[in-house]
Amino acid sequence: MIAKELDDHMRSLGTWVAWDDGTCDGFKYGDPEVEVRGIAVGWQSTLEALQAAHAQGCNLFVTHEPTFYSHFDDDPERGASAPAMAKRAFLDETGMVVYRCHDVWDVVEGNGVVDRWVAHLDLGEVVAGDRFHRVIEVPATTAWELAGQVGQRVRALREQAVRFIGSRSAMVQRLGVGTGAITDVRAMVELGADAVLVTDDGISMWRDGAWLADLGVPAMVINHTTAEIPGLLGLEEHLRQAFPDVPVCFVGDCCGYELLVAEGTRVKLIRMRRDTLDDLPPVVLPEGYRLANMREDEVWAYLQVVNRSLFAGEADEAWFRGTFQDDPLYHPAHIQLIWHGDEPVAGAAAWHVNVAGEPYGMVHWVGASRSERGLGLGKAITLATLHRLRQRGYRRALLDTNPWRVQAVAAYLRLGFEPWPRGPEGEQLWKSTLEALERWRAGRATQ
Repeated sequence: MIAKELDDHMRSLGTWVAWDDGTCDGFKYGDPEVEVRGIAVGWQSTLEALQAAHAQGCNLFVTHEPTFYSHFDDDPERGASAPAMAKRAFLDETGMVVYRCHDVWDVVEGNGVVDRWVAHLDLGEVVAGDRFHRVIEVPATTAWELAGQVGQRVRALREQAVRFIGSRSAMVQRLGVGTGAITDVRAMVELGADAVLVTDDGISMWRDGAWLADLGVPAMVINHTTAEIPGLLGLEEHLRQAFPDVPVCFVGDCCGYELLVAEGTRVKLIRMRRDTLDDLPPVVLPEGYRLANMREDEVWAYLQVVNRSLFAGEADEAWFRGTFQDDPLYHPAHIQLIWHGDEPVAGAAAWHVNVAGEPYGMVHWVGASRSERGLGLGKAITLATLHRLRQRGYRRALLDTNPWRVQAVAAYLRLGFEPWPRGPEGEQLWKSTLEALERWRAGRATQ
């Protein structure tokens, strides 16, 4: 194989690309007639990535982003800068060829940057889209919970955080997704998105972030590189199939930066209490659902529920041991489960805690699978837990929850729980929570 065969292949694949005028794709450095010993695919042809490719025996580097710091690699000043000259010297010394594959792979169907990003997120079905964006329908959830799910997805790509703009408690179910520098928030909103996932190169905070905040559409921001890595891994797979006799590898970082966190989490819990368990209504379940105590061999079922409601896959047996099993008062029957056929769909723990030396039953880690929301399972599993606490001998109960879970707060209030602020900070937190709850109720009334 010679390097030019890669260009021929991409031209035959990307029939929509303006190959003779207007594309950034094509050879950026080196001899197209060179015999290829190995192909390296990377998000960007930084000097470090080029060196890694050379160390693995590759002499053709396929890059998605520019080599010489401008979109078309044609800025004379940047191309003559010290980093550019050092890169040219390395390429000359090694004889490596650099080829840009951007306009083709951004939108190639199924395996390209946009579609592979959506597939990696695995949050729901695509219900709308245009050339550079998709809208995913997700189970109705708070924006903050959805951000947590996104955080777990990008963790595998070595992204350490998701930046968030907007109201944590906003209920969303249509997530607009874009990649790269083409994350047009207005286009995604026009497609029906009520929340957006964008990249740091694709928006500016003063312009797009402010517009979204005023519109009331929450936004999650991740690194440009991160969003495109699944697509570049797809390109690596594609080249392996297209040129089976040539070694192909992926090199370079998955995320463009590291985080040094200057502040811990700002999330603070609010506490609620119910001073009597003598007047509990019966548990009512939808037809086809059943309530049961968890058995010793059903830890997997409770973990499945919390990973499909409160977490995004990070709750495991070690978490369960530290949260429950290591406690000397643990018993599997303290965990209440609701089943739909053979599928666990809701769960909570009838737990225990001492407050100022006084024993309280505790409604702990309540979850209902996102796909089952709207059926009243949260109310049912909470009531079941209160009944179980009464069986354990408790006459009062408390719970802790996040202030942005306004729907849950409203449900707990209806179940007889009352705010229990702890100190001036707790009083202020409850004040802002009740104000958010009133705004949420007013919003529902106008729908």
